[in-house]
Amino acid sequence: MLRLRRTAPRPTRERGGRRTGRTLALVVAFLVLAPAVANAAPIEDYATYQPQTNCSPNAKPGTLKLSRWLQRQYPGSGSLGISRSCKDGGVSEHKEGRAFDWAVNVGSARDRRYVASFLKRIFATDKAGNRHALARRMGIMYLIWNDHIYSSYRGFVARAYRPCKVLRTCGDTLRHRNHVHISLSRAGGAGRTSWYTGHVSVPPAPKPPTPSTPKPSTPTPTTPKPSTPKPSTPRPSGVDLSTTPYRAVTVPATGAVKQTSFTLAAGTTYQVTAAGLYGYGAPTDVADASCRWSASSHRWVPSPSTDVATTHGSLNLLVNDVRVSSTCEADHVYTTTVKPTRTAPLRLQVANTARGASGSLVVAVSKRGTDVSRALPTYPSTSSAPAVGPATSGNGLVGETVYVPASADSVQTAGAVERGASYRVTVSGSASLGGGVRTDGRCVGLSSGWWPQASLDRRTPDATHARLYVDGQPFGGRAVYGSSVCDARSHVDTVTATRDGRLELALWDPLSREDDTGALAVTVQRLTRITEPGAATAESPGSTTPWRQSRDYVRVDAGDQDGSTSTMRLRQGQTVLLAVSGTQRSNGREADASCVREGNTWRSTDSLVALDQDPLDLWVDGTRTSWRPYGDNDGSCSSDHTYWTRFTATRNGPVRFTVLDLDYRDNDGTLTVTMMRQ
Repeated sequence: MLRLRRTAPRPTRERGGRRTGRTLALVVAFLVLAPAVANAAPIEDYATYQPQTNCSPNAKPGTLKLSRWLQRQYPGSGSLGISRSCKDGGVSEHKEGRAFDWAVNVGSARDRRYVASFLKRIFATDKAGNRHALARRMGIMYLIWNDHIYSSYRGFVARAYRPCKVLRTCGDTLRHRNHVHISLSRAGGAGRTSWYTGHVSVPPAPKPPTPSTPKPSTPTPTTPKPSTPKPSTPRPSGVDLSTTPYRAVTVPATGAVKQTSFTLAAGTTYQVTAAGLYGYGAPTDVADASCRWSASSHRWVPSPSTDVATTHGSLNLLVNDVRVSSTCEADHVYTTTVKPTRTAPLRLQVANTARGASGSLVVAVSKRGTDVSRALPTYPSTSSAPAVGPATSGNGLVGETVYVPASADSVQTAGAVERGASYRVTVSGSASLGGGVRTDGRCVGLSSGWWPQASLDRRTPDATHARLYVDGQPFGGRAVYGSSVCDARSHVDTVTATRDGRLELALWDPLSREDDTGALAVTVQRLTRITEPGAATAESPGSTTPWRQSRDYVRVDAGDQDGSTSTMRLRQGQTVLLAVSGTQRSNGREADASCVREGNTWRSTDSLVALDQDPLDLWVDGTRTSWRPYGDNDGSCSSDHTYWTRFTATRNGPVRFTVLDLDYRDNDGTLTVTMMRQ
């Protein structure tokens, strides 16, 4: 079974996960040489539609020449590739090496001028009066750009191109706003048309007849000659089920009528077995011979909704114009009997339209009771969604980035989440699941574009394949940039931890991880506030030494959540000058009383922290304190990790100094505070 099962509805040949276009160096203008062009008639006729029928993805010489010429003629534009893997689903001229994706963007004024110039050149009438001359000589079959398609077989008239029912749900790739797709005829791809060779070697367009004035003539009676009878076209022979148990026929999902190459005898009862699944639009639009998947009810239903029936049809397999079944089978295999009233081929048709159709059904014709299972489609085994193992302990997670390889069964965060606490999860980047499938943890990249949901097995259209799973739940983030969920490769969501322990992260590839490459960056940030340190216990004022001492030194252990209490006592309203020095470490990060180190830079806030609190800051008697760096420090961080501030007591008694943190078990280091009574 192919990993991808969605075929492009029309001659659009997009690919998910394209290679980045290479920026070409600007060359001197007089060195840019266009391929030779035959300057006079004759000229090639308009190319007919020649869809891909075999797989030979190596770039063909004509395609290569055109792609290089375009990038030389329009400096700064690029290539998004020619070839596509044979493992990819759907029909695509990329698979025959005769389609090229020219990297230009509708958002760039320069690129819009480039495309307008190119279209004007190829659609211009030449000196000999040949319309669309350069396009015909290049062998261009069709091109798609910015919601419009221009096809040779329709005279290159611009037509609206609508790959989605609701245009705003389409990304720029599917709408061809970030590239121009150019498909060539086989002759053009092979470089056999006159733009490449300088002469017309394929059949030229027929010349119009020269009108002449008929001369009057005297009718002469003639003796009719006997005509030689022409041989008739052979008719299909009858099916012989004595030598083979069945005859299998493939029926396309496009709505085209398929007549068997054999006939069924009048009055004989035959068993007709149909199986398979096909697509008729988005990846979740899946049907079999009798039923379609209903995304709203999450089950297979025998009748399409009104809008689907209007747009596509009943979606049923018709056997001699009769529906194969009116029920739904869990294995998607349907059996009926046919007893023809006259000897004729069997007429088979999927009641669907070509738009969005992909895949086909298999029909086996046999005697009643015959086992035809060997003729029916088979499916590979698939793995279930990632599940979580037993919770593992760790230090409290405040902010952390972990990389999730597509080839790994799962990875865990180093820190542990707290049950009931909220966390922001941001997923960035993309990875390959093989066979042309890409994932960003939220959306799935197929040849037809990026989709919010796309099962890699049509038997389960609602499966969240290629999704990132966070502690056993599919990630459902929104796009960080753009209005559509699949506009960008970065998504964010807020999740609530359902258990204590390290988060388990995994990508769901139901087929095999052997061909998976790349990794996603997952950043987890705590949003639930950390419990803040409290003040020391209040005391009644006295006359003893602690109430009168002018200076005190307090050593604060960064790993003690209760902090340290001063010997000095203050009366409410009294002010002291505080100075602090020293460094500490927590979870591998170095900090002082006010700043944290990121790489070689000290910062007042930790970029991985999403709280309105600053973990590892030194608090004074239950109060967040603004520490000022000593010396000639221009910024908010001290180069020698010494700071000062003034503190005014809000009650009578000692002062408590505590480092703010979520988990003190991995903290070490000491901060020294000097108190000077004012």
